[in-house]
Order: sequence, then structure tokens, then C-alpha cells
Amino acid sequence: MQRNAFLNVSLRHAGQALSPRGQELDSLTQSDALRSRFFSWRGVSGRRYVCSVFQNGEEAFVSDVESGVVIGVTREGASIRPVFVLQARKGVESRALRELARELNVAEWHVHFSAEEATMRDLAGSLLN
Repeated sequence: MQRNAFLNVSLRHAGQALSPRGQELDSLTQSDALRSRFFSWRGVSGRRYVCSVFQNGEEAFVSDVESGVVIGVTREGASIRPVFVLQARKGVESRALRELARELNVAEWHVHFSAEEATMRDLAGSLLN
């Protein structure tokens, strides 16, 4: 797996408890078509980050992200739990993402588009601690 395509890869497992830091967007609760395509997470700073949601199997789309934060998420019933956070860079291979998904049981990819490394640190600090 090419780890040099990621900046500050964090592959620590999140705690066993389901994360209360994420939620669906209130503005989309009535939209069946859009509700499952967006999700928000809170960083350590308290800032809310809206993410586009891609399903397991859509790694080709996720690998095209040249600057953003990628959150690998597992599903346990109606609850979701982040299992890793990484900053995407140009050159990410979809094969490497598929391997991570299989290894960590990732059901969804949550992507926040941002070029700032501080965004990745804020999210990783909140979601993986």
C-alpha cells in the first residue's frame, strides 16, 4: 500500500463507544435523495465540518480528491463510528483505499474538501480520541 500518497496518516482505532460528534444535516432530514450523501462531524475546536458521503466501493471517486480530509466510517446498526482519518493528497490509489476499507471494515467514506492541514488535525483529534 502506498502510504506516501497520504499526509499525516492516522490509523489509530477510535474508541469502542459510538461517536456522539457526528450527525446528519438537519436541513436534509426530509430529503431521501440527499440525506445519505452528507454528514457533519465536530472537531476538537467545536467547529462543524460538512462532509460528502461516498459508499464502500466508491474508492475511485475518493482517490480523486487532491486536497481534503477523508474519514473512514463503520456502521453498527443505525450508529456510525469513525475508524481512521487521513489527509488526501494527489496520487492516492483507489486500491490502497479498498485495502484500508477491507482491513478496517469501512462502510462509508466521509470527505471534507479542504487544503488546510489544521482541518485534518482538528477532526482527527476529535474523532480518534
